Amino acid sequence: MATKKKESLQHGATLKSLCPANLVSYAGFPPVATLSAGPWFTLQSLAGNTFVYWEGSIDLGAYVLKDLTWVTTEKDIQEPGNFALNYASPQRIEVIEFVSNTQFNKERLTEIADDWETNYAVPGMMESRVNYENIIDGRWRQFSPDTTLATGSAVTMKASSFGSCEPSASERLYTYVMIKTDAPGGDGDTLFIPPRRFLLGGVAVKEDDNSYIQRLRRSYVLQQEVPQ
Repeated sequence: MATKKKESLQHGATLKSLCPANLVSYAGFPPVATLSAGPWFTLQSLAGNTFVYWEGSIDLGAYVLKDLTWVTTEKDIQEPGNFALNYASPQRIEVIEFVSNTQFNKERLTEIADDWETNYAVPGMMESRVNYENIIDGRWRQFSPDTTLATGSAVTMKASSFGSCEPSASERLYTYVMIKTDAPGGDGDTLFIPPRRFLLGGVAVKEDDNSYIQRLRRSYVLQQEVPQ
């Protein structure tokens, strides 16, 4: 009689989320931002600044059906392109990219923008209203125009990473990009945002029942922090 092969307790994979390029154009008085691609959107901070953001997702439903937990062991954000800042008044931009256990609606994203603008706090860090465990991976960068290169080219002034790398039992992970400028764009100004690819390498593992139930409960609690 043939021996039944034992099912592996670990399933290695690389998760991907693709973010398209976008050209932000400002026109009119006061200037209104027009976006060239979706799902890119804009929101207004309490200070009145316009933030540009993008939302994507990674489906983990197949793992959840098998009661598996996703564990991130490697992470990367690929962006082989350059930001182009064609502003009448030279200014810096800041960019954050992050992967979350839960989906943030526009109200919650506005809170993230306000924390970032007022307290210099990115999601999950001190002075942020986002729980640290909710952010699996994140990257912050600051750019400035470089007049020694082609017109509008930007150079990275500083970069840092953040995030908890916590295992997840959520049905879906959400990927975000947010752009903040020193001041609102003026009539005729443009900002080109290059495309990028989020990569999460890791394994889907089978935990003992108690650990898995506790992780499901924690995922539910984190989701409740997001207003409906």
